[in-house]
Amino acid sequence: METPLRATVENEIRRAFRGITLGRGMSLRQAQLADRHQQLSGDALPHLHRRAEFADDWTKVGFDEIEGHDIAIAHLDAPAFRYYIPALMLSILDRYDPSSMRVIGTLGGLYPKKGDEWQYHMHRYSLLSPAQMAAIARFLAELPKLVQLDPEDQKITERALRNYWGQYLQTSAAE
Repeated sequence: METPLRATVENEIRRAFRGITLGRGMSLRQAQLADRHQQLSGDALPHLHRRAEFADDWTKVGFDEIEGHDIAIAHLDAPAFRYYIPALMLSILDRYDPSSMRVIGTLGGLYPKKGDEWQYHMHRYSLLSPAQMAAIARFLAELPKLVQLDPEDQKITERALRNYWGQYLQTSAAE
């Protein structure tokens, strides 16, 4: 259901990520292969790079594309994370399913945990602009108002805001 709040969140995501391309980032197909074959490096995967995938416009990445490669979200490098995260966030607004690996992977990717995983997440967020970080923070803050979250996903969004993204809500409000 389209509401003014949902339209605001979607527009902020679209505006913040306008013009972002995959560049040299890892495609979903490469990430999926890396997931299946942990021992392969990105250099061993050039034959799969962007074949039949959208690399220049994340808005053209369809639901079937991200749902079909959802398990690989954890393997996206920083350029790919920046490229795919807006489509993933919008897909959650459109089709939230707490049992979907697409949803689990996306929310998990936005939940930096203190400890060993912290640097991994910070590296993936390193290419995000302040506007993109603010759009992600707004998405996480408003998501519980826009979809009926599973209790575990509710905890994840709250913790993600507390651990990291909440600091970017002020950026969003100031703009």
